[in-house]
Amino acid sequence: MNIVIICAGGNGERMKARDNKIFLHIYGKPIIYYTMKTFDDHPDIDAIIITAQERYFKRIKQIISKNGIKKVMALEKAYRTRQESTYYVLKKLNAQGISKNSFVLIHNAVNPFVKHQEINMCLEAAQRHGASLLGFQAIDTVKIIDEGNFISHTPERRRVWIAQTPQVIRFDIALKAFDEANRKGYIATDDTTLVELIDNPIKFIECSRENFKITYPHDLELAKKIFHKKMQEKKVWYA
Repeated sequence: MNIVIICAGGNGERMKARDNKIFLHIYGKPIIYYTMKTFDDHPDIDAIIITAQERYFKRIKQIISKNGIKKVMALEKAYRTRQESTYYVLKKLNAQGISKNSFVLIHNAVNPFVKHQEINMCLEAAQRHGASLLGFQAIDTVKIIDEGNFISHTPERRRVWIAQTPQVIRFDIALKAFDEANRKGYIATDDTTLVELIDNPIKFIECSRENFKITYPHDLELAKKIFHKKMQEKKVWYA
């Protein structure tokens, strides 16, 4: 079983918009619609769970109903961090008796342009290695600094990659990783970091640079241009 957890718990302060960024429109549809639609249409995705603030449940349900999204099995309350929200979902799935050989695909609600082919590659890699994620190589030189803002070292650029989503983890590995992080009080900024902590291999899969997280106003403008180009070419966004 392949279950997508769409993380929509943030407020989107960096977007500086009046509304939560998951509801900002690209050509007449909210961003979260495109994200849900991509996974809803994927033949290998069995179910979708969305973590969000409870005050947004009604609006999300309306989007699901209005657009015929079929695979959303639950809306779950988002906690203080994405990690807490995802951990709650994992524990709930475990209590429901989900197979340990199932896979969870943890995905940002505001990464709407991931392609089916990329999801396929990520799933295949996770099936072989236990965990995988999408991302792309860094263009710029990255500097690691110390607490005083002095350069500590400069990693070799060809080894520096930008993590995106989905991040796919076999269920038993995900539960073990999140359990261990909870026990140690460790908070990470992405999910596969927790898998690193239990020394499970993670395969990095290169994806298109169109699969980016919409965070700032200029990201939204870029997303609109990408969508417009797709529509001109008469392509669905996830082809």
